[in-house]
Amino acid sequence: MTPSVTRRDFLKVSAAVGAAAAALSFPVAFGLRKVRAADDDAQTILDIAATAETFATTHYYRAINEMQFNDAERAYMLAAMESEWIHRQFLIANGAKPITEAFYFPQGTFADSKMLGTVTAVAETVFVAAYLAATRRFAELEQPLLSMVSAQVAVVEGQHLLFMKGLSGVSPANDLALGDPLFFNVSDAVPVVSGLLDGKSQVAGIDTEKDAVPYPGDDAIKMLLGDKSYLQPPKPATDPATFGM
Repeated sequence: MTPSVTRRDFLKVSAAVGAAAAALSFPVAFGLRKVRAADDDAQTILDIAATAETFATTHYYRAINEMQFNDAERAYMLAAMESEWIHRQFLIANGAKPITEAFYFPQGTFADSKMLGTVTAVAETVFVAAYLAATRRFAELEQPLLSMVSAQVAVVEGQHLLFMKGLSGVSPANDLALGDPLFFNVSDAVPVVSGLLDGKSQVAGIDTEKDAVPYPGDDAIKMLLGDKSYLQPPKPATDPATFGM
């Protein structure tokens, strides 16, 4: 059994992010590798993506409720949570069924901003790569508008990645010319983050909490957002009104 990572151990990992990323790419620094498996069908892509967005919404919800942020940071966190929630809503409206709605978080994730940035940047790196894979596969499946939506989401996940790499200590945080295409298929990402789903393996080299944390629910998300939306109205490529059709 691998011993649990202490807060001091995690701080050492967090402090090493900038140096590791300077010598290696951010994904390589955290053991992420390009893989290739059988091609996904559309339902598999939707279900995995909905699971990821459910996790991401829960993740940002926990951060907002368990940590202290200044006004600008809090506004960012609320906007990030709202965008992940909208992604989840879109996917479910298009037939997605999350694999699970309860998740095991890496220990110490919400201890401080640097820890949050380190863990979240790993997750967002995986999300960007998965949506790039979805873009490729939907195009191959002759679903060009879903392919565009996947690219739209990848752009937003890349914005989250930039902010979180900055929190983790990577400088400059905008050190990518192109998103890293780690995966050929969306399903290739699942083994990388399996610990989030079952709590049986480490995530980014860190043991997970013992208890799964459930998705807080749509009503809780709405309550946290209040009457304010932090985002511009979404314009999915699949909506005919987006192109005036």
